[in-house]
Amino acid sequence: MSTSTFDISKLNLQVIDASMNMFPDIFVNATGITFTKRVLEELNYPAHIQYSSDTDNKVFGIKACRGVDKGAQPFSKPRGEQTTVFSCSNKNIMEPVREMMKGIWKDKKRYKVTGIALDNKTMIFVLPEVVEQEFREQKGDSSED
Repeated sequence: MSTSTFDISKLNLQVIDASMNMFPDIFVNATGITFTKRVLEELNYPAHIQYSSDTDNKVFGIKACRGVDKGAQPFSKPRGEQTTVFSCSNKNIMEPVREMMKGIWKDKKRYKVTGIALDNKTMIFVLPEVVEQEFREQKGDSSED
């Protein structure tokens, strides 16, 4: 065993939260959009959000809001109760996102986009900055290996 000159008394080990992504990413695929827990965390687990888009700049956005606000959609449970990611498969949300990804979109792929927090209530996702990944099909889906 080797002896180290490392000073153990200066250690400050922090617990790593294995349930939380490092970045506020969304994953877009043929079945919907998945928001990582980091997105929920950065927006403080809002119960409702408004989906928005800027089609000229190909930007998809979400903004925390009250449930009575125009366009409010259910989003997250409170911190501590939200144990998983949030997924949206609403075709009225998916169609504009896929349209903004025209020319990028390929079937059987999924796309990761890291969010940019504009403030503690609003996050945007610049769709031309997607990272293409293989789509992992769920059990029971037909797949070609």
